This record gives sequence, C-alpha cells and structure tokens, in this order.
Amino acid sequence: MPDALREILRRPRTEQPAALRALRLAHTAAGEDWNTAFGPASLYATWSSTALVAGLYAANRAALAPVLARPGARVIEVGGGDGRLWSEIDRASVGALTLVDPAPDAHARVRAALPPGWSMTSIVARLEDAALPPADAAVCSLTLHHVAGGDATERAAHGLTGPGKRELLARLRDAVVPGGLLLLNEADVYCDLGLAPGDPVLRERLCDSYVRRCAVALLDERTAADPERAARLTAIVWRWCVDQLAVADHPIDQRDVYELDIPRWRALLAAAGWSLRDHGFTDPYALFCQYVAVRP
Repeated sequence: MPDALREILRRPRTEQPAALRALRLAHTAAGEDWNTAFGPASLYATWSSTALVAGLYAANRAALAPVLARPGARVIEVGGGDGRLWSEIDRASVGALTLVDPAPDAHARVRAALPPGWSMTSIVARLEDAALPPADAAVCSLTLHHVAGGDATERAAHGLTGPGKRELLARLRDAVVPGGLLLLNEADVYCDLGLAPGDPVLRERLCDSYVRRCAVALLDERTAADPERAARLTAIVWRWCVDQLAVADHPIDQRDVYELDIPRWRALLAAAGWSLRDHGFTDPYALFCQYVAVRP
C-alpha cells in the first residue's frame, strides 16, 4: 500500500484524488477504527507519538515556558488529547490548569500527566458552553477545525446555528488577562463552508493536506526496526488520511473538518481581538502551523 500511494502521488495533481479514492475502495482495512480507542497500543497513541505531533507539542511548550516559569500560572487548555503537552514540562513547576473537553476520558489522561504541583479544574463541555476562569494563557490545539464557519454569520448563511471560530476565539480572549498568550495550532489548508460538497477544489485541498503532507510524513516515519508501530502508522494513513477524502462528498453539517489556511487564521485572530506575535510551521512538511497571539 505505501508503494501504491507514493506512485499515485507521482502522477499529475489533478489525477491524484480520483486515483486515491479508487485505491481506498479496493482496500479493506480491518481492526480499530480511527480515534475510537486511547490505550497505549491504540492508533491515537501512535498518532500522538509521531514526529508531527511531537513537534507541535515541543513548540507549544517552548512558547509557554515563560508563563509556566511563574509560580501559580493559570492555563486554559481546549481539547486535552492524551495529556502529551504536560508530560514533559518541568515537574517542579506550580500552576492551575482548566481543561475544557467534552470527553470525560481526556480529563483523566491530562490529570495523570500533570506535574504534582498543578491543580486541575475539569469542564466537561464544549468551549461554547464553558464558563472560563481568568487565565495567563490559553492553548487550543487541533480543535477549532471541527467548528464550521469563520463566524456565526457565515454559519447562518449555511443553515447552521451557534458560534463560529471567531466567537470562540473571542471567548478565549475575554478569559485571558491583558498581555496573556493564546497558542493556536491548526493545519494550513482551506476547506471550510465556502467550499460546497462535491467541489473539486475541496477534494484537491483535502488531498493536499491529508495525503501529500500528513500521510507522506507518517509513511516516512515507518521503520523496519519496529514493524508493529509501522503497521499502526499505515493504519492511520488508511483510516484518517486517505479516508478523509470522502469528506468532500459529505453534507456540510456532517463534515468533521473545517480548516482555514494561514491568511484566514491571521485575519480571524485579528477580528477576534488578538494581536499575532508570531506564527510558523512546527514540522518540515508544512502541515501544522502554530500561532502565538497576545491579548492587548
């Protein structure tokens, strides 16, 4: 399968989405579905240990370091994952974390990863429903791409209710104290509401993000020295990267990704009242971009 995928990616770009779809239809994958288990041998655990994700967490820890160096630092994290962000910070640091995540299991995993000097408040809810305390920094990694629309007005134009990305970024701005930080991590690709189901541009952009960049990064990480991990990485390539091309045909309200590219994220951060201090890719495949913004 890896050889077949790489062969397809050597074809003209316009031919690749259809060829990848045919490849996926011809392949029957067995075993764990993506993002349904969180144990040490799960696909999620393997994904969290990849160089792509390790680079993202390392960049976030570096940006947070000045905040965490102050005793009593207050941090809001939106979407806890498996707690990997906290597993490698200074074990002598002292602070208070507020975790906002609708999945109860995430709270247990993050709590287990925190240094002993940190307290944790769990808010088992979505960001739009959470009452946020004052904080010195907020971290929002690979989360807002699940929210359709740049703002509520765009959502309403497509028959959706509730807040969009801008309103959620503004909620975080209101919680963070002046001079405090926002760390936002998202993939650099546009596939939001402006692209209708079935649009060839939508399919091409999903192919660019999930296959040409993400899948290739995972295939490059496979080694013969660890065949078990290589098999899990290959499963992720099938079940997440290649399977995501089907999202191009889903009804708008049934997609699970509504990504923005760098210019759109920069504009949205400004519209939400954040001052962008820095941004840059956290991996050599130019997939994930970290935005470091300051509350004026």
